[in-house]
Amino acid sequence: LESHSFKLLVITVEFIKCKMTLSSYDIIVIFCLFAVAYNVEGFSAVGGSFRRPSTFLRSSPLEGTVVVCTGPTCSRTGGKKALSYFKELAPDSVTVETVSCVSECAECAMGPNVEVRKAGDEGPFYPIKNGVKTEDDVKQILGIE
Repeated sequence: LESHSFKLLVITVEFIKCKMTLSSYDIIVIFCLFAVAYNVEGFSAVGGSFRRPSTFLRSSPLEGTVVVCTGPTCSRTGGKKALSYFKELAPDSVTVETVSCVSECAECAMGPNVEVRKAGDEGPFYPIKNGVKTEDDVKQILGIE
């Protein structure tokens, strides 16, 4: 998260905590929901799934790293196929990595998931693209075609 977004999160959590009695677990859940919302900014829910608006898809070619989840749920829903597309289509400016799970905030149900680390971005939180299943999805993330 950018520093101003993180500050907003902290202020929001502190406000909620002052107004209600929340456990540490509740605060973690709020944090995770905020992180999920931040990572899928620009998406709209359609028919119970997330779809990117076409204007969101138009981008310049990616430079950086994509981390494809190959955990059990993402693998069952198409993560390995997405990985093969990334390996086939990624330009030299993109490093393709894998991890057994990119999300600790229950995003598995929205998988396969891919973490996008643009060159110059600083972690530890990077956007996670959900439902990356097709060659077109991969091309959109890579900013090609």
